[in-house]
Order: sequence, then structure tokens, then C-alpha cells
Amino acid sequence: MHSRRPGGRAVLWSALALALTATTACSAEAGGAAPATGSKPVTGGKLVYATDSEPDCWDPHTSAQDVTAFVQRPVFDSLVYQTPDGELKPWLAKSWTIGEDGRSYTFTLRDGVAFHDGTKLDAAAVKANFDHITDKKTQSQYAAGLLGPYESALVKSPTEIEVRFTRPYAPFLQAASTTYLGIASPASLKKGAEALCAGTTAVGTGPFKAGAYTRGQQRAYTRNADYAWAPEGAGHTGPARLDSFALRFITEDATRVGALTSGQVDAAGAVPPQQAGAVKRDPKLTLTSRSVPGAVDAFYLNTKGALFSDVRVRRAFQLSVDLDALVGSVFQGTGTRAWSLLSPTTPDSYDKSLEKSWPHDPAKAAALLDEAGWKGRDADGYRTKDGKVLTISAPVYGQASLFSQAVQGELKKAGIKLDLAASTDAAEVSGRLDSGRYDVVELSWARADGDILSHFLLSTETSAGGGHNFARVADPKVDRLLKDAQAETDRAKRAALYAQVQRWALDQAVVVPAYVEQTTVAANRKVHGLRQSVAAWPEFYGAWVEAR
Repeated sequence: MHSRRPGGRAVLWSALALALTATTACSAEAGGAAPATGSKPVTGGKLVYATDSEPDCWDPHTSAQDVTAFVQRPVFDSLVYQTPDGELKPWLAKSWTIGEDGRSYTFTLRDGVAFHDGTKLDAAAVKANFDHITDKKTQSQYAAGLLGPYESALVKSPTEIEVRFTRPYAPFLQAASTTYLGIASPASLKKGAEALCAGTTAVGTGPFKAGAYTRGQQRAYTRNADYAWAPEGAGHTGPARLDSFALRFITEDATRVGALTSGQVDAAGAVPPQQAGAVKRDPKLTLTSRSVPGAVDAFYLNTKGALFSDVRVRRAFQLSVDLDALVGSVFQGTGTRAWSLLSPTTPDSYDKSLEKSWPHDPAKAAALLDEAGWKGRDADGYRTKDGKVLTISAPVYGQASLFSQAVQGELKKAGIKLDLAASTDAAEVSGRLDSGRYDVVELSWARADGDILSHFLLSTETSAGGGHNFARVADPKVDRLLKDAQAETDRAKRAALYAQVQRWALDQAVVVPAYVEQTTVAANRKVHGLRQSVAAWPEFYGAWVEAR
């Protein structure tokens, strides 16, 4: 990954971490908790959590990486809180009202909330954050998109702020619960982009204060002794139980798990499937797993490209890969094959009727390729047409994953050559994406709301414009369905609209879902209360550790 550099388009794709068949930095990973016991919670002590990735940029207003949201959640509170089961509760805002036309939200702020620098939270501070997110100088790669059709923020009184949109926008409350729209001290926002991205000036209202940071090694956090505004459903009240905790960045799987089994760390995320069994058998440890909400790991097919503009070739790709077998083999029983663009844990969005609706069918795939004119075969068994080999170009930022390589092998059986074009040059990769010089992009994206579909399928979400419509879809019907869903406040009706979009995407084979991201985390049995958030990241606020 590359560090953030002002002004560069390469920055956007570097910060996205481009899951692009390389990593899943845009998908969540989480911590688990030891089973409940009769032990009484302990106040004090410290905890060390080992994670597999580190942000390129620590400013959640700028970065699109999930790991940024995770590492800054203890520092930054939000206006709204989303409980682990998906319910929305007041947080920094003690209440809100929605305008009759659905185009405005008026928040009344809690009293007595203070930033870590001692300044008080007020409506002007909230406005300063929205101004920072939408300022072009911030180069927001995701937070600004979460604001959708944002128009302005109006301070109505010291404790009241109105957020306005150009059209009805029901997903806003969930968006306002994310770290990306977390509220920072206005003074810290003036430190500049470089300081904010470096992670040295993070000042929020959260239960922990940002402590010492050594790039590539560790980030420390210390308890905010004045914290008294936890939301309902947080599992704890008052200041955090831990005096401090630290995130240790250990990218190598065996080293990270070894640090846990040897007692160097108290918990470790991203436990690889091949080591999950050993962790389960260790009596000192617990292993938990949870499906991540949002967009599953999937292949987005470039419908404007010469190859996948033909729906027959897209459907052949869709039916050629035996996903049940691959997911079972690669993840060794810890993964789940995906049937929809959305994870089953995405609140009020997932269309369960899609399950089993498009099984592996190599015979039908072969017939479709024949019909599309790809009838020849070269010496390696790949299909040909007019002297050209059926080759799918897939940009990869970093190194291709084991799963991507398994898909490559599976496609070869169908006569399809998957070119995993790996590169560590973010400018090169972003250039290919912006210009449409690719056939497929593989990635996942965590969000606990079905509106994540808009980020990938709205025609306005172009790569060149900073969006994520990698399938390059431009269908008026889809745009209408997604905008109708954004205007709909009834949860069941929104779910029905999202179901139509999911069915359309599969019928047209513009996206081929692969697997549902699973969080796997191991923890020492002396660790308690390290529960998973709705996005499956660990929440350290209520965590505690038994006496050693």
C-alpha cells in the first residue's frame, strides 16, 4: 500500500486498498469475545489486539478503508449508533426529526459532551465536520459518498443542526452511525490533510484517546476518564473499563496467531482458515466468527468492454465457476458461498429467494460461449474467436489471493483465461480502472445497509468520478429503483426495492457474487466483553481482562 499524497488520483485506489483480487481491506474483520462467565467485570488493566492491516490514511473523512473506520472508532463518536443487531439509536445526537419531504434531518445534540482537547461539542462543531467531509481539498473517497445528495448543514442553535439534501435520502441515519461520518474536534481538522492522514492529530469525543503511534508496529489508546455519553445498546455505561489498549500490526498470519498462542497479545483478528482448527483445540483460547454485512466478495464485470458487453459471455462466466467447491476448499469450512450481491447479515436488504437460483452449470456455460462465437481452442485448451484467446483482464493491487487463483484454475476448465494482472503501482491500477481498461474487478465492501448497492450500481458512480460502479452499469430502471429505495422510509418496502436490484444484477450477470466475508478472531479466555459491532469489528469500550 502507498501513503496518502495530496492531489493524486492514485491515492484513491491506494486507500481503497483495492480488494481487486488481492486483499480484503475493504471488508471488515472483527474481534470475538470469550464466553460469558460468572466473573465480575474488572475496571483497569490493558489489552493488546493483533490485527493484520494498518491504514494508509487515518482520517476517516478521507480514507475508504475499513481498517481506518476500525482503528478510529474508539476515538470518534457519531451522531447515531447502530447496535450489533442493526437498530439505530441516539448517540451524540439525543434525538432527531425528519422533514416531511424526507430531504432534511434536524438533530438535537447531547449536553455536556466534550472533545479530548477540552472543547465542547456544539452544532458548529458538527457543521465543521460536514464541511470538512465535503470540501474538495479533503479528497474524501467514501464519506462524501455516504452523504449522497447532500446540500448543506445549517446551525439552528448551539445544540441544534439541520442537515439538508437535494432529494429524499433515507440511508442517511445509518450513514451517520459510521466512523466515516464521525465527529472530530474542529481544531484538529485545521491541522491539515497530511497530519490527519498520518494519525497523529486524531481528537474526538470517544471512550479512548489516541496515544503513541509507531508506523508499522503499534497504536496505543488510553481511557477517556470523562466519557459519560455512551449510546443505548453499547453494553456498558460511563468510562471504558480498560485503562488502555493497543493495536499491534502483524501482517504475517503465522506470526500473528503465534503471538496470541504465546501470550504476547490477548486477541488476534483475521485468523486464517488453515490455523482455525489449532486455535479451537487450544484450551486457553476461543474462536468466534461472524458474517460481514454489505457487499460480498464478488466479480464486477465491465459491461462496456468488448468482452462482457455480450450478456452470453457474462452468463458463461457466472456459471463456469464451481463456487460451492472452491469456497469449501479454500476456506476449509470457514467460508460461505454467496448467492446475492449482499451478505445475509445486511439489515432489511438481503433477498433470500436468490439462494440456489444459479448453481454451477458448465454445460450451459459452454453452450453460451459457443453461441457467442468462442468455439475454437488453442494448444492450452483456451477458447478462441477470430484468432483471439478468450482472456479476461483483472487488475490486482498487490498480490492475487488464493481464492482468486483458485477461480483462475476453475475458469481454465471452461476454456477461459483469467489474467490476474498484479501490480503494486497504484497509479497504474487507477489509470486502468478510470479508463475502463479491464474486464473484471473483484472486491467486497462492508456496510450495514442495503444502500451499498447504490455505490456499485448507480450510473453516476463512475470510477473516473471517484465512484465504484466497476460494472459500468447505466440502466435507467436500476437508477430509479435505487433512488426510490433511498427515498423510502418503510423498511419492508426498501427491502423489496433492493431485492429487485439484486435479481436484476444476477439475471444480467453484471456481478458474480463469490463468497460472504467471515470474521474470525481468537482471544484468550481471560478476555471478556470484546464484542463485535454491526460491521463485525471489535468494540473495545466494554472489554475487560481478568487479573493475570
